[in-house]
Amino acid sequence: MATGGGGGGGVRLPRNSGPCGRFSERRTGRQSFGYPPHHTSVSTQLNGQKDVKNKRGNQITIESLPLEVLLQTFSYLDTCSLLCAGCVCKRFYRVSNDNLIWYGLYSNCFKFKGKLWKPKAVESVTESFSTISIQDKPAGHWKRAFIQKCIGVGRRGVEQLLKPINHFTGLPSKLKEAVRALEVTWKIVLQDRTGREHSLEQSKVFLSDTSATLYWYSALWPPLDSLKTLCLYGVTPFWNCRLRALSLLFEYELTHLENSSTYMRCDKLVRLQCLHPSILLGLWQDGRELAFIVANLHFHQLIEKSTLGSTICQYSPPSHEPVLDDIDPEYGLHGYYLHITLHSGQSCYMSGSFRSLFCKKGKNNYLFQRIPHLSSKKESQHSTISGKLCLPWNTEFLSGKHCCFMDVTVLDEAEKPFWCVSSPVAVYESSTSATRYDYLGKSQTIDYSDSEGRVHMNLMWLEEERQYYLVNLVLYLSTEKVNSWFATKY
Repeated sequence: MATGGGGGGGVRLPRNSGPCGRFSERRTGRQSFGYPPHHTSVSTQLNGQKDVKNKRGNQITIESLPLEVLLQTFSYLDTCSLLCAGCVCKRFYRVSNDNLIWYGLYSNCFKFKGKLWKPKAVESVTESFSTISIQDKPAGHWKRAFIQKCIGVGRRGVEQLLKPINHFTGLPSKLKEAVRALEVTWKIVLQDRTGREHSLEQSKVFLSDTSATLYWYSALWPPLDSLKTLCLYGVTPFWNCRLRALSLLFEYELTHLENSSTYMRCDKLVRLQCLHPSILLGLWQDGRELAFIVANLHFHQLIEKSTLGSTICQYSPPSHEPVLDDIDPEYGLHGYYLHITLHSGQSCYMSGSFRSLFCKKGKNNYLFQRIPHLSSKKESQHSTISGKLCLPWNTEFLSGKHCCFMDVTVLDEAEKPFWCVSSPVAVYESSTSATRYDYLGKSQTIDYSDSEGRVHMNLMWLEEERQYYLVNLVLYLSTEKVNSWFATKY
């Protein structure tokens, strides 16, 4: 868990009124803290200032202070000051991870309640807890336990907000309220080849029913050729203080951008490159430097991913345990639900859902399903898409034409999220389109694919009506994903 500057709400923490554990008794008289008293003295006054030196002639610095002095001092700090002190230097970091200090904070802040645990019982247990048993834990154990406990306390009310499900999208219906309650924001950190980090808070955020779209603008981006990695973090306020907790969502390599990204679209000013699955880079055509960055994050487990990870590790969800079924010979091939949305972050172009989908064995290790409600031969089943597909980023005059964001949510027969993804997609003219006499327009396609699934859409653009028609939609699911999810062997 890492921290940065900021503010927020949460648990009101007691200030450390005094040292804890083995430092609970104040020392009186001259103390040497393990060093003989004759090792130190005060030198003569030079130029009106006292120069404190030991008899060996070395000036006393933080590095030369005995460990006992630092532990005694740190035991008086409150929680926020203790976390800040750990960012000063390596030695302060090691001292600020002392298990005895954090165990005292933990036991003082989170007292057990119930018939078996009373305040007196807690005090007796704390007193009987030997110093050796506390220090047997790895360094920082009680610090991590303290932080995780505080995060859990802050999430208690939010978990209730995540329970109601929107039956149209298959996602939590009050996720926007949960994001606001936790005061979650997102930031990007660009690291150059020298190790220097450039951090930027979100400029804008738009929350739809299925995803969050984040924008970052800056006039002083670091040179693109000097960048090594791009990290996206969820940021959560850490109690009523200036600290914040970071949770890693994605990390992308920028060293070989042409190989690690996909070209989307361009105009006279901006070229769009996609870092799969969720990041869109806007590069100036003149010089190929950064113009803006956009992220599109699917709502599925977004709260967990943005709060329960660390600065170096992503949140790892619990592994799915398949429910076995020996009766149904086509178990795992039917009962799917698809919700798909095309949007620009600020406005929605198309939103539709399809129930009772079933799969057939396809090629290239995919089980595919053609959406029965969208037959290319039945014009009455075709649906319209509002307006032109584009991605406005700062002004309506600068926008990426023929591209948008796609949110895909696939639920299994038990209405559990099976495949969820949000990603930028581009519209391309179809190279193998057959002649259609019912539409006098251009045939275009939208494709997205990853290791778990694929979506293929056929669109018809009618110039007279200035809008798209969705005439065909095919959903592909990975055979490996299906077998892993349902414990089958297709």
